[in-house]
Amino acid sequence: MKNIPFYKAHGTGNDFIFIIDDPVPELCSQPEFISRICARRTGIGADALILLSPCSDYDFKMDYYNSDGSWETMCANASRCAAKIMYQEKRCGKSIKFLAGDGPHEMEILHDGQVRLKMTPPVYKSKELILKGHSGFHVDSGAPHFVCPATELNEAFVATEAPPIRYHEMFAPRGINVNFYSVNEPSHIQVITYEKMIEKVMLSCGSGSVASVFHAAKVNNLESPVTISAPGGDLSVEFDENWQDVWLTGPAVILFQSQINPTLF
Repeated sequence: MKNIPFYKAHGTGNDFIFIIDDPVPELCSQPEFISRICARRTGIGADALILLSPCSDYDFKMDYYNSDGSWETMCANASRCAAKIMYQEKRCGKSIKFLAGDGPHEMEILHDGQVRLKMTPPVYKSKELILKGHSGFHVDSGAPHFVCPATELNEAFVATEAPPIRYHEMFAPRGINVNFYSVNEPSHIQVITYEKMIEKVMLSCGSGSVASVFHAAKVNNLESPVTISAPGGDLSVEFDENWQDVWLTGPAVILFQSQINPTLF
């Protein structure tokens, strides 16, 4: 079996392995293979693996697989990185239309190198929920998120408080991503996310940031655009009054290109 070319990239610390499907072996979408190459000590190391493939009427299709091999609908940080990679590969221009698991999206590579991504309009999927002592809401922003405020927000707090919510029977069997946020100013919040399937506190989560701003804006009258500070860096969310025109902007960094010897995994 031939070596498989890949890219390694990250968006505000959320890192990914990208493989362009033209074509690639079926092995690349198998959970065991994905979990092995995403392993930090014995593989390449990444939060997820992304397959980018041709798609009629779009510049490309993006399939997102968590580091345990499970498929997920959408990842905003990965999408921005995909834009940079496909542009470098000359497979798209700076204005991009692509298809993800939650539907079609648009992106634009800005003059400063950041990428602006149109998000699926977030929606509430529940009324107020009191879970494990925390009051929050289930919000779908392209992926499922539980969002709730925290007065003293840090990674240790989220690592302790988020897993019982992530595994709550209400969200079985798939579980839910958990986001704690605090409002700093009318246009600035802090967000820390615990992500299901990856099962750790993340340096950043794009769709979780959008879900958190969506809820916080309604409670705290936030003003668009809102800056989101996460442990891995800052993102920005723009939104209209009805939350139908929502854009997430942030960095995307290509780290390196290499090849995978599939026989090693």
